[in-house]
Amino acid sequence: MLSKKETKLLNLIKYTPVLIIGFLCIIITFLLYIEKNSILKKDLQILQIEYIEKNKEIIKNEVDKIYTYISYKKANSEKELKVSIKNRVDEAHRLVNAIYEKYKDKETKEQIIVRIKETLRELRFNDNRGYYYIYNMQGYNILHPLQPQLENQLIINYKDSANKKIIQNTINQLKNIKEGFNELYWQKPEDLNHQYKKITFNKVFEPYNWYIGTGEYINDFENKIKDEILSYINSIKYSTNGYFIVVDEQGVYLSHIKKEYIGVNRINLTDSNGIMITKEILNQAKNGSGYVKYIGTIKPQAKLPSEKISYVRGFDDWKWAIATGFYTDELANQIIEKEKEIKDKYTKNLIKLFVISILITIFFLFISFYISNKLHKRFQKYKYQLLAEIEKHKQKDSLLTQQSKMAAMGEMLENVAHQWRQPLNSISLMSTGVKVQYEYGVIEKEELIKSMDSITNTTKYLSQTIDDFRDYFNPQKEASHFNLRYIINKALTLLETQLKNKNINVIKNLDDITIFSFENEFLQVIINIINNSKDEFEKKEIKNRYIFIDIRKEENVIKVLIKDNAGGIDSKIINKVFEAHFTTKGKSQGTGIGLYMSKEIIEKHMNGKISVVNEDLFIEGITYKGALFEIDLFMEESIENF
Repeated sequence: MLSKKETKLLNLIKYTPVLIIGFLCIIITFLLYIEKNSILKKDLQILQIEYIEKNKEIIKNEVDKIYTYISYKKANSEKELKVSIKNRVDEAHRLVNAIYEKYKDKETKEQIIVRIKETLRELRFNDNRGYYYIYNMQGYNILHPLQPQLENQLIINYKDSANKKIIQNTINQLKNIKEGFNELYWQKPEDLNHQYKKITFNKVFEPYNWYIGTGEYINDFENKIKDEILSYINSIKYSTNGYFIVVDEQGVYLSHIKKEYIGVNRINLTDSNGIMITKEILNQAKNGSGYVKYIGTIKPQAKLPSEKISYVRGFDDWKWAIATGFYTDELANQIIEKEKEIKDKYTKNLIKLFVISILITIFFLFISFYISNKLHKRFQKYKYQLLAEIEKHKQKDSLLTQQSKMAAMGEMLENVAHQWRQPLNSISLMSTGVKVQYEYGVIEKEELIKSMDSITNTTKYLSQTIDDFRDYFNPQKEASHFNLRYIINKALTLLETQLKNKNINVIKNLDDITIFSFENEFLQVIINIINNSKDEFEKKEIKNRYIFIDIRKEENVIKVLIKDNAGGIDSKIINKVFEAHFTTKGKSQGTGIGLYMSKEIIEKHMNGKISVVNEDLFIEGITYKGALFEIDLFMEESIENF
C-alpha cells in the first residue's frame, strides 16, 4: 500500500495536465474578451481616469496625516524619555532620603548604606532594562546591580566608547547644579559586551555626598515609541477597504490589516503581473514619495486579490515606507451595463473553445493515467526495498545494544567478585573458629549464637548483592516512573568496590527528581560514564581522584552532570567519543560501543541530549583538568518533578 503522500503525488501527476488546460482556456478566453471589446475599453478609460485621480488625492492626504503624526511623535520622544527617567530618579531619591531619615539616629552609617543598597538593588522598570546606580562624588561606585564587581571601585577615569570620561563629567556637572541629564554609552542588561547610546539623569544625595541615577537607551525608548505608533496605525480604518501599511528598509511589514503579515519579510512579494510589490514600495519611499500600481494580495471586503494603486511616502529617520491605496475594481458597478452588450458576441467563440479544451483534456488524462500507473508500480518496489533496509538497521542497533550489555556484564561480574570476597572470607573465619572451639570444648552458647547470627547477616548481604546485580541485567523495556537520585545511588552501589579500590571519591549534589522513562537503560548510561572516568584514572598518576555528580532542573530541562579530574579527553578525539566502535583502549580491552549506546539511549529513547566537554576544576588549591558529561532531559507531560 502507498502512503497518503505518495497517493497525492500520483494524483498530482494525473490531474496537473487538466489544470494546465483549464488555465490555458481561461487565458485564451481573456484574450478573446479583449479583442471583442476594444471599443468598450475606449469609453471606460475616461471614467477610469476620473475615478483614479480622485482616489489618488484621497490616499495622498491620508498618508500625509500619518506622516505628520509620526514626525510629531518622534520629535517629542526625547522629551518624554527625559521626563520618564527624571521621575524614576526622583522616586529613588525620595526613597533613599526616607531610609536615611528613619535610621540615621538608630543605626551606623555602614548599616544604613547596606539597607539603601539592598532596597534599590532589585528594583527594575522599563521592561526590566532600567535599574538604579549610586556613585560618590570622589568617583567610587557604591551600587551597580548589573556589575556588582564595580562596587567600591574607583572608576572616575572610566571612558565609554565615545572616549568620554562619563563619571568625571557627571561629577563636574553635579558640583554646580545638583541634578541633570547626560548622554553616554553603556552596556545593556541583556548584552554586557557592547555599549549603546543612553540618556541618564543623576541627582545628588547630600547626606552621603552621593549621586543617584538611572537612564534609558535611546534606541529602546525609540522602539517603544515605534510600537505605540504602529499600534495606532493598525487601528486606523477608513472607507470600506482603506488601511495603511508600514514597511522597513529590509522589506519587513510592520503594519498591515492582516496580522499574520506583521513581522514577516516580504521583500520578494510579486503580483500576478510580475511586479515586485515590496521593492517598488521601498523604491518610491527612497525617492521621497510616489504612486505604485499592482495586484494587491487580498482585498479586505472580497478576501480576493485585486488591482490596487497605492501612495507611498518615506520616513527617512526610521527608514520606513508608509502607504495606503484603493482598489480599481470599484469601477465594476459602473461598467456592468456596458459589459452586457458584448457577452453575446463572444459566447459562440467560448463554446468552440470549450469543445477543443475537453478533447485535449481527455487526451492528457489518458497520458497522465498511464504514467501514474507506471509510477505506482515503481513506488511500491522502492518502498519494499526501503523497508528491508530499515529492518536491517534495526537488527544492527539491537546487536549493538546486546554487545554493550555484554561488555558491561564482564565489568559487573568483576564487581560481584570484589563485593563477595570479603563477606565469604568472614564466613570462613567464623565457621573455622566455631569448629576449633567446639573440638576443644571451650565454646559457649552465647558465642555460638553470636557467630551464627553474624554468618546469617553476611549471607543476607550476599543475597542482596545478587538482587542488585540481577536488577541491572533485567531486560526491562517498558517505561516507568523512577527517581533519578535513586538510580545514581544504585549505580554507585554496583561500582562501589572498584571505586574504593581505585581511591576514587564521589561527590554528589542530587535534587529529588522523578521522571517517566526507561530505568535500566538510564542506569546503563550512568554506569558507562562512571566506568569511562574510572578507566581514565587508571591511566594516570593522580593522587586526589574525584567524580562529581549533579542533578538539577533548569526551567523545562533536567540536567545530569558527571565530571572528573582525570585529565580530560584529547581534543583530537573528543568529537568522536560517541561514535560506534570508537575506543582508546585497544581492541582487546574495549568495544567502543559504551558511549555510542549511551547517546542512542538518551537521544532516541529518552527525549534528551548528551554531550561532553573538557573543563578545568579547582580542588583544594590545585587546578585539574577533566571531562564533563552533560545529559539534558527535556521536560514533557511524562516527566514530573516531585
